[in-house]
Amino acid sequence: DGNWQQLAQALTGGYSQVEASVDAYLDKKAFSVLPQIPPTPAKAFGQEVILVSYAEGEVVATPGYDVIKKLESFVYLETGVATGSHVEHTVDLVTSVGSVILLHQDEDVVKKDIATIRELEKNNKLFDFVKNSMMMKAVSTLNFQNLSLSNLM
Repeated sequence: DGNWQQLAQALTGGYSQVEASVDAYLDKKAFSVLPQIPPTPAKAFGQEVILVSYAEGEVVATPGYDVIKKLESFVYLETGVATGSHVEHTVDLVTSVGSVILLHQDEDVVKKDIATIRELEKNNKLFDFVKNSMMMKAVSTLNFQNLSLSNLM
């Protein structure tokens, strides 16, 4: 996917590896004027933030995504999670619940927005889940009357 391309173009002042690769084969003159190394400092500030879920269950709403879309540095949200999806605890990149591209001229804005996203994750505010009544019951309220050792053997 190329959701990072706009971020790369902003950081470098107008090109990414995609344009550079195409120019290398199709427009030698354009390729020859690209800098040998990326500009320092970068022309903007940004990051792709991989989203983490510390909770799991069936999603009934995505209020955290609404908050993310209103962040000052927000550019793009990519996710497969929607109402009705089942989300598992994030343990790796495959179980992440999406990614967000943030981009701004002010580094502090990007840092603040990353912190907001991490707080949403830590406080389980990305999603609202269906309440699972079995998970909500204390062990003492479960019916153990019919349980005996003879039933287990």
